[in-house]
Amino acid sequence: MKSLFPIFTLILSIFFTACVKKQEVPIPKPKGYFRLVTPEPLYQHWDSVLPFTFDYSKHATLLFQKKEDNVFWIDIQYPSIAAVFKMTCFQVNDNLHNFMWNEEEQVMFHVERRMTDDIQFSTINDARARVFGRLYELEGKHVATPFKFWLTDSAHYFVKGSLFFDFTPNNDSLAPIIDYLKKDALFMIESWQWREK
Repeated sequence: MKSLFPIFTLILSIFFTACVKKQEVPIPKPKGYFRLVTPEPLYQHWDSVLPFTFDYSKHATLLFQKKEDNVFWIDIQYPSIAAVFKMTCFQVNDNLHNFMWNEEEQVMFHVERRMTDDIQFSTINDARARVFGRLYELEGKHVATPFKFWLTDSAHYFVKGSLFFDFTPNNDSLAPIIDYLKKDALFMIESWQWREK
């Protein structure tokens, strides 16, 4: 009987040890994001009743409508990535300074409200094609429009454009998409031509 006691004790200790589960401390996992794949850039030419022509992505759909006083609304929509470039074309009518000032005020609004971490801008000055303007890159996690621009021929027309997403953006995770769309916008601007008045 004495020889069975150590074996019985060993079996009981193994049984109780196996039944007691060690409590694991939960560790939060970092946020993950889907891998964003952008299509190969391909372009097509837009030539219509608008007072300008340009090339834009074949992966986008272009819609426009004429409003009162020769104002045009143009949307270049990217359905696969839920993004759109919204553009508006105005006749200058001696208001060029006001149009430019309004665009600067809208950009500065982001700074005053601390909605952006930084703003990069560059100037467009192509006298041969009569294309003048400014590009703005607004950096920050929750900036509503990370890319804006305006273009003018300095005499007849003023076009402003902004990039928007159809959802609340997290620009850190959307950086590859924003870069892709910015390249499309730069290609469009480089191909921009005003119609002769």
